[in-house]
Amino acid sequence: MENTYYYKHNPIVKNIFFTMLVPTILMNLTTALASFADTVIIGHFLDELSLSVVTFSTPIYMIINTVAALYAVGGSIAMSIDSGKGDKETAGEAFSVAVELMAVTGGLLLLAGICLNRQIPVWLGTGENVFDMVRAYSTIILVSAPFFMFNVGLAFFVRNDGRPTLSMVGMFLSIAVNIVFDIIFIGVFKLGVAGAAYATVLGQIVSLLVISSHFLSKKNTLRFRFVVSGMIVRIIRNGASTALHFVYQFLSILILNHYVMRLAGTDGVVVYTVVFNLYTVSLALFEGLSQTIQPMVSLYYGEQSHKKIKDTLRLVFLATIVICGTATVLLELFPGVVPAVFGIRDGMLLQQSVVAVRIYSTSMIIMTINVIAGYYLQSTEHNSMAATLVSLRCFILFLGSAFLLGGLFGMNGVWGSYTMAEVLSFVVFLVMDIIKRGLMKKEGIDADVFLLDSAVEKGTDCFTCDCEKEDFAKFCGQIVKQLREDSAIDVEVALDTEHYLKGLGKCAHQTAGKYVEVEVNHVERKVFIRDNLEHGGLETYIEDFDALKNRSEYGPVLGWNRICMECNQKENVR
Repeated sequence: MENTYYYKHNPIVKNIFFTMLVPTILMNLTTALASFADTVIIGHFLDELSLSVVTFSTPIYMIINTVAALYAVGGSIAMSIDSGKGDKETAGEAFSVAVELMAVTGGLLLLAGICLNRQIPVWLGTGENVFDMVRAYSTIILVSAPFFMFNVGLAFFVRNDGRPTLSMVGMFLSIAVNIVFDIIFIGVFKLGVAGAAYATVLGQIVSLLVISSHFLSKKNTLRFRFVVSGMIVRIIRNGASTALHFVYQFLSILILNHYVMRLAGTDGVVVYTVVFNLYTVSLALFEGLSQTIQPMVSLYYGEQSHKKIKDTLRLVFLATIVICGTATVLLELFPGVVPAVFGIRDGMLLQQSVVAVRIYSTSMIIMTINVIAGYYLQSTEHNSMAATLVSLRCFILFLGSAFLLGGLFGMNGVWGSYTMAEVLSFVVFLVMDIIKRGLMKKEGIDADVFLLDSAVEKGTDCFTCDCEKEDFAKFCGQIVKQLREDSAIDVEVALDTEHYLKGLGKCAHQTAGKYVEVEVNHVERKVFIRDNLEHGGLETYIEDFDALKNRSEYGPVLGWNRICMECNQKENVR
């Protein structure tokens, strides 16, 4: 049979990727712009002293977001990989343990807000003139920590469960509610910074309610059950790189603030503020591109569907060239727009900011490639390499480059350190890759699986039917014929596949955008069937469907229906 799988244009991977891409990017951009919008409104209605309250309380937000991301990313990676393996019980355990960790940590932060509300402003370095305001603001945020924790955490899991748009809508509503009630609480009811905190919490609650509606949906596969297991260690390892990024970002700000102040004074700090905010927004874009592939790569890694991982990586790198390349060109052509957004009018500062933006923009494409590489390593549980790459590009090589180039070229050297750090990090990553491949080959492990060379395509065949353009009955007949002739596939698997495909044929109408894919993994002796047909319930179309499910693993995955037919005794060849 002609292999209809073209991995540059695979419709299933392409559909899932673009379904995930826009909501994930917008979700990240929304999160990045949230604090910016909050700060603008507070600065408009209140004085500079009140604005400093938000600055003093920033570490609290960072702690909550860091821990929530640690659990959410770590848990969702484990869940996706185990789902790909067909191990529903362990996948459910990953989700359940992550939820338990969020609940416990959120509860501890809540208690800290109640019991330590006088000590926390002191630890934050608050002065007497804003002590009471910081105390009120930080207490409200900490007492509401469970809402923040679950909102961030569940957004990841719901997205990975095939509902990225719902997570995006929840995050958008969070910002909208926050802005509206900032104006009401601060501008109308005169609640001051406490009003800003209440508005932020209210936004989180609304977002959490929207995202949680997924659990009432028929498409929901997330089931919570109380468990105690060693999954905690795996979740923390998987999420460590994401958490480290938050920590390094915070430390780099503190260190560079002092360095830039010593190097160029207050003017330098102003320009650094422009560059850092540009970095924050652009990083949200990069992270959105990278997080798009996480559930896909983890799932396909668990399935050992290496062709689909390659397809996913091709798409994300193509998107990187288009999106980041366009952003780079625009920043090079119109760099003055960025400082203008921040109200910089002074001629000298404007000129310095324009130069800084142009130098920084050269780092965007290579930075995105490194972020994608980090998420790929994380998504396949190569956690040590992922953490090393994050440590190098976000802290060690970044600060080293800033100090070296800053000493040689002044502030322009500091802006150039972003590009230098990313290039050096990429070189180190390539060296780590070569070493890793060598070690894997010595251990007799196929190194092609690590970063997917062309040889990894061997042993897998994928066939896709476009229901609008192709005869599904003919497609089904050709698949069944090939499986019967395939010595690696058991007779029972071939029969189950035929039985299932005939059932699908009853609802595989000539409709645009509907596909059925059959993937045959000769090495693992598995047959995966994926479809996005609207069949409502296969019990209607497939006789003895319950018996088939008992022999196979079936369920919706990333918004598509999927069933895996697997040989029971892999050592027995037909």
